[in-house]
Amino acid sequence: MSIINKFMHKHKRWLKGGLVLFLAVPVIAYGFLLFLSYRAADIFNYVAEHRQLFPGTVTVERLSATPLGTVSFENLSWTSPEGVLLAEIPVGEFHIKPLDVLLRHVGTRSITYLRTEGAYLHLILDENMELKGFRPEGEPRAEEKKEKKKKEPGLSMVGLKSERPFKCQIEFKGGTIEAEAPGNKKTSPRRHFVIGHADLTGKINTRDKMHLNITGGQFSGTVEAGAFYLTGNVDFAQEVPTYDLFLKLADCNPESLDVGMKLKDFATVEGRLTGQLPQPVFDGKVSFKELNLPALKFTEVQGDCHYEAGRFTAHDVGANIFGGTVEAKGYFDLEEKAWGLDLHGEGLKGSAAVRSKSLQCRVALNLHMEENRLRKTKSTRGDFRSGAGSYRLIPFNSLSGRFEQEGWSKKITFRDAVISLATGDVMTDAFSIEKGQLTLDPVYLREGEKSLRIW
Repeated sequence: MSIINKFMHKHKRWLKGGLVLFLAVPVIAYGFLLFLSYRAADIFNYVAEHRQLFPGTVTVERLSATPLGTVSFENLSWTSPEGVLLAEIPVGEFHIKPLDVLLRHVGTRSITYLRTEGAYLHLILDENMELKGFRPEGEPRAEEKKEKKKKEPGLSMVGLKSERPFKCQIEFKGGTIEAEAPGNKKTSPRRHFVIGHADLTGKINTRDKMHLNITGGQFSGTVEAGAFYLTGNVDFAQEVPTYDLFLKLADCNPESLDVGMKLKDFATVEGRLTGQLPQPVFDGKVSFKELNLPALKFTEVQGDCHYEAGRFTAHDVGANIFGGTVEAKGYFDLEEKAWGLDLHGEGLKGSAAVRSKSLQCRVALNLHMEENRLRKTKSTRGDFRSGAGSYRLIPFNSLSGRFEQEGWSKKITFRDAVISLATGDVMTDAFSIEKGQLTLDPVYLREGEKSLRIW
């Protein structure tokens, strides 16, 4: 008899017991997990009853679970204590740690994966851009309960019986995301955004970094756009979380900012979003294929832009207009409901500006436009100087003057106009352009101290 056979014969009883135990452990474990899958509704009811997270009413029509902890659900609804709909999910699933269910210690890190389809999510933030509605009003934070304990950096959310970080992978397919924040006078105005046809993937870790990738077919609210794209990180490891994101808005409608500028032309805005969570800072590029302002039609508009504390500015902007080029800068102020524009143009065609071939010359132009809806003020002013040209076959060496348009009148008045001719200077106190038509006041030829009316 071999040594192996002798060993097996001698320890036959123990070997049988070990084999039975080896086979029983996975069977028992699988049976336990299967039991949990049949108890999905009870698990949900227990968590809903004992939760400190997500105050309000959470209901679901149908639940099912797999032995490995994947829970599927249909028609989940979450309403705040004030009756505001915060989430409505027709179809979704999440993965929960089976051991946490067994120990009845379901917290913010128990769910490791969440996927939804066609869902509506309503995020309400406070003035510091921190989520509201996740913690019952008036409930003290863990650091308030333990004042001696040093606060760790990061964003914490309430879990069952303790303060816990949130760590999860998420997929949000074909849904709608609405977000709103009251803002404050020091950092930014009120914000309200709705992202339609949204697809979101993310890895959330509120003790470290949150990575997000969001695309949307519609973007509305404080600003409107035809398409939305956002990708990058939010760093929660800092004492105050910071942004590091790339943002792009296509077919963006500046008129939706409600600062008084009447624009029907769409812009593309893209760049980096940085700064602290309550104080976002944006630096990037802005462009228009065409931009129409009163009496001005720009094409191929491109420049740099900056957003901070509710004020959007554009600088180093170049564009084509009236056969020439311009350099410009401007701003939108969301708090003041105001906008402004300064530009310098070179080589502009006079005939294109006045819509008449009677005036033939090239013009250099300085223009300032501004409007403030809160103060109910609006003005346009500037100055110009041309090179040599002609008006109705009358040659001149140059044209110069100032112009202005006050309030909401469509009439542009030119003042201190001087026409330099070979025989002397022609002067007029004023002429005007209204609805594209030129109206010329009496014109005088000045030779020394003498003046002669010639028109």
